[in-house]
Amino acid sequence: MNPNTSWRALASILLMVLAISSCEEIIEYSPYQNIVKSKWKKQNISNYNKLLPVANEPFEPFRIGLIADSHTYYDDFEKQVKYINSRDDLDFIVHLGDITLSANAREFDWYSDIMNKINIPVLTLIGNHDCLGNGYDIYTEMFGESNFFFEYKDVKFVMFDNIIWEKKVQDPDFNWFDKALVNDSEYKYVLPFAHLPPWDSQFSMGDEFLYNQLMLKHNLDLSIHGHGHGYSYMQPYDDVNYLSVPAPFTKELIILDVQADTIKHEVIKY
Repeated sequence: MNPNTSWRALASILLMVLAISSCEEIIEYSPYQNIVKSKWKKQNISNYNKLLPVANEPFEPFRIGLIADSHTYYDDFEKQVKYINSRDDLDFIVHLGDITLSANAREFDWYSDIMNKINIPVLTLIGNHDCLGNGYDIYTEMFGESNFFFEYKDVKFVMFDNIIWEKKVQDPDFNWFDKALVNDSEYKYVLPFAHLPPWDSQFSMGDEFLYNQLMLKHNLDLSIHGHGHGYSYMQPYDDVNYLSVPAPFTKELIILDVQADTIKHEVIKY
């Protein structure tokens, strides 16, 4: 055998092996596959556990960061993470959902890879894009239940899954939401979070009305949302304030300042 031929054959085999191994890093064999790395499972639970040393302490003022809709804006999300890590005044971060565009497993991994660079705990809601295909199953394995609430320094945080179209349901689980909003332990505040604002086209007129009625029923004056990709703060119904959190490309971070007698927010340009 010609030595040059054998070397060329060996080189071809090596290139093929490298190509296959590289493809395995970027190719998903099905957009519906549900593969979650063990280190990324139940991240909302593990991140809340990091807050437990102080979560049950009596109320004292604290500040948290609000982010949303990081899907497709990965470079901007990286910059947002660096800015968050440059601050030392935030207790934790809430992400308002849409961490993926198409809800495939690789996108959930990309989000987790970037999000876990943040040096304080992050609680992640589900968004409508995260429910495409098999995304709901991936989300629940990666983060936990999509409806959940937790306590932090005498404040109750209620995270509501209000996705309709992508989950192919008629209405969100308003029964769960109604019960979760109850101030059953004399919390100083109850704060509701949901990806979709009630005026979104996914909501019927009845659901839009019901959402705001639940705010009034439980004497809540602030509801926090993502989805719109831009900042807004308004009162579209009655006396309830609706805060919309921008996407990373705006280079804005919303700071929620929870004080003894009021809750304020700041829009920080970075």
